[in-house]
Amino acid sequence: MGARDIGTPAAPVRGLVGRAGNTSVFDLDRWAPSDATARFVEHFWSVNWDLRHQGPFDSTVITFPSLHITHEWGDDGPRHGFPLPNTLVHGVVERVFRTTISERGCVVGARFRPGGFTARFGRDAAALTGRVQLVDDELFNGAIHLEDNIGAASARLDEFIGDSRGELDSTYVSLSRLVDRIRDDSQLHRVEQVMQHSPWSARTTQRVFRRYVGVPVKWVLCRYRLQQAALEIESRPGMDHADLAISLGWYDQAHFINDFRAMLGTTPGEYATTHGS
Repeated sequence: MGARDIGTPAAPVRGLVGRAGNTSVFDLDRWAPSDATARFVEHFWSVNWDLRHQGPFDSTVITFPSLHITHEWGDDGPRHGFPLPNTLVHGVVERVFRTTISERGCVVGARFRPGGFTARFGRDAAALTGRVQLVDDELFNGAIHLEDNIGAASARLDEFIGDSRGELDSTYVSLSRLVDRIRDDSQLHRVEQVMQHSPWSARTTQRVFRRYVGVPVKWVLCRYRLQQAALEIESRPGMDHADLAISLGWYDQAHFINDFRAMLGTTPGEYATTHGS
């Protein structure tokens, strides 16, 4: 298992709504996978909590274009419709991921790189979008049994995921470069701009995104911008939301507000009031 972050700073975290205000509610850890597994997985993560004397807590994540495998246990009853403990595959969540944690529990997970799950296992990511299902025996060519322990479970997952022989899928390699550019290039605001950097035709690009990522190009482009917008609002109190909208590629503030509200059910101004630092 890779080196873990030491502690969790009381600062905003991209994608995790209001993290600066809830560090006392649950512990969040992230660490790097082994080199073999890093071809497919961005990082491992864990969340654990003990709320027996505090009551339930509602958590919201502005999800990434990523699939996850998790191992979950605790005494808070079924999660995602499955009794505990369980080992699950989570497809991309198209809106936001909302969950209520209570009692005492733990989750350890692998967050796959966009396209990494399909490249590793050959399964259609679009068929998993919006779904959570048990890991079946065929995924790893046999049943797997994970301990209810963060270190042991993540080490076994790292071993299973990294145990892939052969060259990387060339489509996945090209896709990874394109997704990284969408994430990192602040000048990419529209789908047609993305297509100018794609090694494929527009139709093929959309087909690759559906199969490997599970969502279309426009979703990925908008999601990274919305994540950045929420992070900026949490990190920079009093910032001008009209300027933020333009800098992130929205035509005007009205479109930005509509997209933000559609995702989180709140306007940027209301979000700033609740989660601004």
